[in-house]
Amino acid sequence: MRDFSFQGKVYLGNRDAVTGKSQALRWVDDAAELQVKLSVDTEERTESYSGNKLTSVRLQKAKKAEFSLKLNAFSKLNLALGLATTPIDVTTGTVTAEPLPTGLVAGDVVQLDKRDVSSVVVSDSAVTPATLIAGTDYVVDSAANGIVKILNVGSYTQPFKAAYSNAAAIRLPMFTAGVQERFLVLDGINTVDNSRVRVSLYRCSFDPISQLDMITDSLSSLDLSGAVLFDTINAADANMGGFGRIDLPAEV
Repeated sequence: MRDFSFQGKVYLGNRDAVTGKSQALRWVDDAAELQVKLSVDTEERTESYSGNKLTSVRLQKAKKAEFSLKLNAFSKLNLALGLATTPIDVTTGTVTAEPLPTGLVAGDVVQLDKRDVSSVVVSDSAVTPATLIAGTDYVVDSAANGIVKILNVGSYTQPFKAAYSNAAAIRLPMFTAGVQERFLVLDGINTVDNSRVRVSLYRCSFDPISQLDMITDSLSSLDLSGAVLFDTINAADANMGGFGRIDLPAEV
């Protein structure tokens, strides 16, 4: 294998804390880029007798490994890594008497708690509640995302209350999970000669995404990155190493 340009499938999974091996792996779908960066923190000393201040010793203080992963797949589990969260499944159901903000005026837009809603009915808070008229007093601007626009408040008693049905959905509350750590495997293909390579990174600790382009004229991606942590279990095996390994085909 002389020249190389890799593509391939990237898999992520949990690491077995006893064996150091990967548990069940998940394909992240289309991964546009995967980079591994190795670095060493050093301290140098220069001699003081030659007049040239030459480097006389170089001390390695720390070895580090980092990774970056660009994903083209906007999936709940990929997003969960970047948002430091655990996905929450919102089940199909019905909502009754969800209070809307107080002090609404004509033209105000409100967001319902659930998305993908149907059969939306808005009523007021009078002792004998009155039902607002759909199309006259309010309109559902976006059923998919639960957006309602108030057209007329009339003499109704606020706060208004909404009743509706909602479909199943997935919720990703940001920064609600701890450090996201995964075992990473690349099933790589050298597009120059179709030879195969396997890359294993044992403890990828994901940082929260620094930027997520939500409105843009171009195709977006999830740019994930983090540190590859030292694995004491695998480090005990010279065939494994403490951070990861690359497996290549035998040269002919």
